[in-house]
Amino acid sequence: MLAVLAAACSAPAAPQGRTVTAAWARSADSGATGGAYLTIVNADSVAVELVGASSPVATSVEMHESMQHDGMSHMMPRASVSIGARDSLVMAPGGLHVMLNQLTRALTAGDSLPLTLRFANGDSVLVNVPVRAP
Repeated sequence: MLAVLAAACSAPAAPQGRTVTAAWARSADSGATGGAYLTIVNADSVAVELVGASSPVATSVEMHESMQHDGMSHMMPRASVSIGARDSLVMAPGGLHVMLNQLTRALTAGDSLPLTLRFANGDSVLVNVPVRAP
C-alpha cells in the first residue's frame, strides 16, 4: 500500500488547462438569436485569452456583455476576454454571454448543442451545451 501511495505521489502532474462547467443555453426558434452561458475555469499558471467561439447550429457566434447605462440596458460585443491564472470566468444572463446568431435549427429544452471555445494561444475546448427553457 505504501508503495502504491509513493508511486502516485511521484507521478508527473496532469497538464493544467481549461475546463467548462455550468453550461446551458436558452431555448430559441430556428432563425432566431440564442444565448449560451457557462463558466470557464483556467487551472493554468498563466492567464488565457478567450478570443472566440463557434457552433454548427448558428451562422455566427459572438461574445457579448450586457450592461446598464443611464437606466437603459445595452449589449456590447467583446472581441476577447481575459481569464486570469487559476481564475474563472462566469458567463450569465445579464452579463457576459455567448450570442448564437441566426440559429440553423430550433433549440428546445432537453436538447443540446456543440460549442467550440477558441483561445489566443491556439487551444480550443469543445463543450456540449444542454438547452433549457428560460
